[in-house]
Amino acid sequence: MRKEKRDIRVMLAVLLIVAAAGILFLLNRSKGRALARQETALELLSADALCVGDEVIKPVQADAEIGGRTYTVHPEGSGIVRITDMEQSVIVLPDDTVSAEITVFSGEETVFSGNEEGFRSFYPENGKYRLLVRCRVQPDAVTSKGEEFTFEGTEEYRAELEYDVPMKISFESDRIREGSVMTVNASGVRGDVVISAGEVLAPFPLVTDERGYARGLFSVSYITPPGTYTGFIETRDGTSEFSFTIEEEQYAVQHLIISEETQSATIGNSDNRDAYNEMIDKTYYSWYPERFYDDCFTLPVDGVVTTEFGLFRYTNDNPVPTRHAGVDLAEDEGTPVLAAASGYVIAAGYNGVSGNTVVMDHGFGVRTYYFHMAELCVREGEFVEEGIEIGKVGATGYATGPHLHFNLMVHDNSVDPWAAFNGTSGIFGLDRNGGAQP
Repeated sequence: MRKEKRDIRVMLAVLLIVAAAGILFLLNRSKGRALARQETALELLSADALCVGDEVIKPVQADAEIGGRTYTVHPEGSGIVRITDMEQSVIVLPDDTVSAEITVFSGEETVFSGNEEGFRSFYPENGKYRLLVRCRVQPDAVTSKGEEFTFEGTEEYRAELEYDVPMKISFESDRIREGSVMTVNASGVRGDVVISAGEVLAPFPLVTDERGYARGLFSVSYITPPGTYTGFIETRDGTSEFSFTIEEEQYAVQHLIISEETQSATIGNSDNRDAYNEMIDKTYYSWYPERFYDDCFTLPVDGVVTTEFGLFRYTNDNPVPTRHAGVDLAEDEGTPVLAAASGYVIAAGYNGVSGNTVVMDHGFGVRTYYFHMAELCVREGEFVEEGIEIGKVGATGYATGPHLHFNLMVHDNSVDPWAAFNGTSGIFGLDRNGGAQP
């Protein structure tokens, strides 16, 4: 009996040992799998990287959340990123990023906080900054010891940013023909930039975006003599000079007879001239830092060209010619006059020289003028789309018959309107947002 009891105790002990060994085996196996998952996840996070411009930055800390527990690793990350062009000031996050919080510090002050899209608009003064990026990541399912599992994690990146973006200004060319336009492009701009060229071109500002890129239109009048001239660039750091050459353009000659009665009643009357100057002069100060016009102007009237742009006009045998700032298009009285391009009506009214007149501002210093109309169909302050009727052909003011005098100005200079009608004008060197065309 005693022997049987002893055998049973031995058997139970053996069973307990086997069971304990089995449990220990299962626990070790589970622990081994968890450890393998942890190592796989942290290895995956450690291999991640983000890009700042051309530089690759590794994380300084990565946390993996697996089975309700958080595991941390500290790879050797961080770095120094030198930015000399705003095209480099872009952050590309890891592919598995769900969300990211980007912070930039100047000393202890936070100068930017947002996501990667917002960072594209971050344009600081030149100097050193600290970058901190925290990413929430969710990689696709990964395999460890033959088993797939998923996890979430966070990654922290740090870097020192050194902004050294110089201001650069370039002109489309150093040569320009009389009555023409070209684009001015700048980068690294901080503060206002004003371009001028003495009597050749009144001062005008470049339009700057949030990343320091600036654009503008440089125009030369049809009456400015050929030659080499000096221009000026004013910035917050001072004034610099540049030189450019105006090349000669060929213009036609016209001999015109106008009755003394017509001259006396219109351009020869000082009150009429004063009213004309008051209406037209104020339009030179209109300024919209947006481009409203498309890539080709609409001909406002499909009429016969009676006087060309830039033409030398001898009136009543006067040996001293005047110059024609626009183009005259003869058409039947009452024919609709269309807006050559979209823009705001900045003047609409009558004076004794240009008659019933409309002036439109199309943005970036581009303006169109419509003279001698029989009646007006728009009012000052309206925004008018290209091709909409703004008036009707007439012969009001200093005119010998029904026609439309059409004039294109960029800043304070009259320029070739035909280049706007055929799409070759320098005004089309700006895109719809004012940036340079690619």
